[in-house]
Amino acid sequence: MTYTMPTQARCDRVPPADGGKWDALDLRVLQEDDLPLDPRSWGRAEVGRWVSRRGGLPERFPMNGKALCLMSKDMFASRVPGSGHLLHQDFRRRLAKALALQELFEKLTPK
Repeated sequence: MTYTMPTQARCDRVPPADGGKWDALDLRVLQEDDLPLDPRSWGRAEVGRWVSRRGGLPERFPMNGKALCLMSKDMFASRVPGSGHLLHQDFRRRLAKALALQELFEKLTPK
């Protein structure tokens, strides 16, 4: 029995045969709002906007995004009684997404 290799295959992930190319990845589609994707890069102004949009008082977070990384769930809760755990959860989710994207880019970048 002989096996004949197919001469043509269809795969939607391959650039079109007519010379078209994939478009560059636009990271804005991954953004949830006007804040930078990676919360570690947030300055005090971005932290303040993020906190106020989630019902907290920006003056209770006079820090940048790197400082937020050092805060525990209890530290968030003490600054925003009642919903600090939600603020912490949102921050950790954003941080996890940024770290996953960083890891992906590192894997895709030729060395």
